[in-house]
Amino acid sequence: MLYVCLMKSSDVPSIKIVGIDKIVHILLHLFFTFLWGITLVKSGRWSSFSKVMCFSFLLSLVFGLLIEFIQGYFTTSRSADITDVLANIFGSLFAIALLYQFKDKKETQQK
Repeated sequence: MLYVCLMKSSDVPSIKIVGIDKIVHILLHLFFTFLWGITLVKSGRWSSFSKVMCFSFLLSLVFGLLIEFIQGYFTTSRSADITDVLANIFGSLFAIALLYQFKDKKETQQK
């Protein structure tokens, strides 16, 4: 994920769909947060599901902000973009909503 976000923009495949870059940001952070959330829940080391969700969200947020910072200050062919950060947040929140849905469904089935 880091490599793709920092590679030269000329090396990134071009797809002529309006907003595709934001869709990619949403999907990357959706999967990032979802996979971290599942991994941390299954580890059994956390006392609450909500803490896992907060940590997964913060991990995604910090990672996304770090990438934007690096793009803005340490690359010549990429630039930082606040709308990328917003797309990252949206993807992460969507993942958390999905994880809560799965949790609620699992708890309902166990009753």
